Amino acid sequence: MSINLTVQQIFSWTIQLSAQQDYQALTHKFLDILAEIPWLDSAAAYEIYNHEKKKPGEPGTVHELLIRRFPLDFTRNDEEDHNNLLNGLDHTTDLHLGTPDEYGLYAWAIFSIRGGSGPERAIHLEGAFDREMLELLDNLREIYRNLVILHDSKERDVLTKLPNRQSLDARLLQVCEHYSDYQLIDKKEEKSSWIGILDIDHFKRVNDDFGHLYGDEVLLIFSQLMGKCFRYNDFLFRFGGEEFVVILNLASQETAMAAFNRFREAVADYHFPTVGRITVSIGFTHVDGVSMPTTQLDHADKALYYAKDSGRNRVVLYENMPVVQNSEPREIELF
Repeated sequence: MSINLTVQQIFSWTIQLSAQQDYQALTHKFLDILAEIPWLDSAAAYEIYNHEKKKPGEPGTVHELLIRRFPLDFTRNDEEDHNNLLNGLDHTTDLHLGTPDEYGLYAWAIFSIRGGSGPERAIHLEGAFDREMLELLDNLREIYRNLVILHDSKERDVLTKLPNRQSLDARLLQVCEHYSDYQLIDKKEEKSSWIGILDIDHFKRVNDDFGHLYGDEVLLIFSQLMGKCFRYNDFLFRFGGEEFVVILNLASQETAMAAFNRFREAVADYHFPTVGRITVSIGFTHVDGVSMPTTQLDHADKALYYAKDSGRNRVVLYENMPVVQNSEPREIELF
């Protein structure tokens, strides 16, 4: 079989990939390019999160893989089981192949993308290709991988590896745009999205009493607890300092309150090394398609400060606050 690709085509693909402004756009464009190749029938991208989980009564930990297909559809709750596809792979190699047929053609291949500060990625390809074609695909994979690493360095927090403030801006806008086309009848009962700001209580005291190194350890463990407590279709971010943000999807008001309280309790019950016990205050509000994203962040921020003023270690819903505060909001810059 002939590849039949010109040098101009290869340069065109490279230029298209390098022109993308963020990881989301980059991966969409990479899948579009793969779809142009005639001997590929399908291409799918996955993100693989490796969580450590401690079993009760056992000293060791086990690794638990969370596999998400790209792009994650936050409007649906039908989490696909991708374990059969990816869970059994050797995650130390870059290429996995099916058994070649009598003509030496492979029906599927999985390329691993590693090295960024985000999760491991995998590209699953189906079609009919030989070793020469695989070499071309591997070169494309290397270009994509290098760009993923660059975008990760820009879009993820260095310490926690969570998406950073820049990523939050883009994601919140995406969620708001969805709800501008989907009108809720009853936001208390219907499953929708909620945005919460999480602030570690008395974090300055941690840094002052134990030093910034232990403060960083608290932030890292806190982010890991977030990954374990929230669901696969929720979005987690490092907002800055000791503040984090969660966009909770597909939840009624009651479910959202229970989810944030469950995390608050998990933090309060956790014994942080050296530091001991810490608590978290949380303010959250409903995400809609009417008000600006900046307004929704401001509402969550007001609810957070109400939680702080009410004694800390609590969750407050902005819509349930007894008095909507008229004080000037903290500086929150978006867009």
